[in-house]
Amino acid sequence: MIKKSFLIIILIFSLSGCGVIKELTNLSRLQFKLANLESIKLGGININNKRSLKDFSSIDVLKLSTSFVRGDLPLEFNLNVEVKNPNAENNSSNRSDISLSSFPWRLFIDGKEAVQGNISSPVNIPSDRSLSNVNVSAKIDLVKFIKEKGYEGIINLALSLVQQKDSPTKIELFAKPVVKTPMGKINYPEEIKIVSMNYTK
Repeated sequence: MIKKSFLIIILIFSLSGCGVIKELTNLSRLQFKLANLESIKLGGININNKRSLKDFSSIDVLKLSTSFVRGDLPLEFNLNVEVKNPNAENNSSNRSDISLSSFPWRLFIDGKEAVQGNISSPVNIPSDRSLSNVNVSAKIDLVKFIKEKGYEGIINLALSLVQQKDSPTKIELFAKPVVKTPMGKINYPEEIKIVSMNYTK
């Protein structure tokens, strides 16, 4: 458990002072929330401003239908995950930057796992800023994901994500962060569930 890891750190670095101990303890309370979707593409076509099939040009429709028949219709987007740092809310002189050195994740759409991955490089969490951002880049082959729904069903799913891009309630993210601190790395012992409506506890 996270608490056991913090107890070990506290015992080792007890001479560092209560401020540092409190800061490290707060790391177990980093809070996450899905913020929004950006750069949404379907079959290589930018669909950020599309709402229905009528918004696609004839060339776009031909390209999408050809990709569907071929069995390869990728949906790509960037999912921004907001990180709330409780350390930034105090005025302690012991504050120091931390980072997410790893962020293995699994992405679900409508309760079904669609894709998994990890961040490509560490993400800095500044000590003087309460909110930071983690970018999750996802690519999903919708033909394989929901082939049973057919061509229109696939298009409608993609467009429904566009409609929710500022509050992606159809998406859930399960992640297991690894936090790098001045005292070493802290591994979350289990996945946390991240949604768009509320911060994780």
